[in-house]
Amino acid sequence: MQEYDLYVNVVLENIVKIEKSFSKLKESEFLKDSNLQDATLMRLQVVGENVKKIPSKLKNKEVNWKKFEKLRNLISHRYDTIDYKLVYNFIKVNLNDLQIAVKKIKDEN
Repeated sequence: MQEYDLYVNVVLENIVKIEKSFSKLKESEFLKDSNLQDATLMRLQVVGENVKKIPSKLKNKEVNWKKFEKLRNLISHRYDTIDYKLVYNFIKVNLNDLQIAVKKIKDEN
């Protein structure tokens, strides 16, 4: 077992949880559901924290890994400024690419 396996698995587990919540979710529904917003932010925070711990040499260039780290920092330190429309869009645009990249790391190592 590689030392980073735990981080990879935690990222994938949280992506799956977010995907389940968002599979048929409209933006307007997300914007009205504060419990889902809180859960999603926590999951994104966990994703960002664990992404930072995956060695750089394993990260492909197709994904902007820093985006996830920056989002984690924003959620952790500037939670009062969160724009949930941007969070919804961030998930729709970026999460699938991260999932593919992390699965590739898991499969190749």
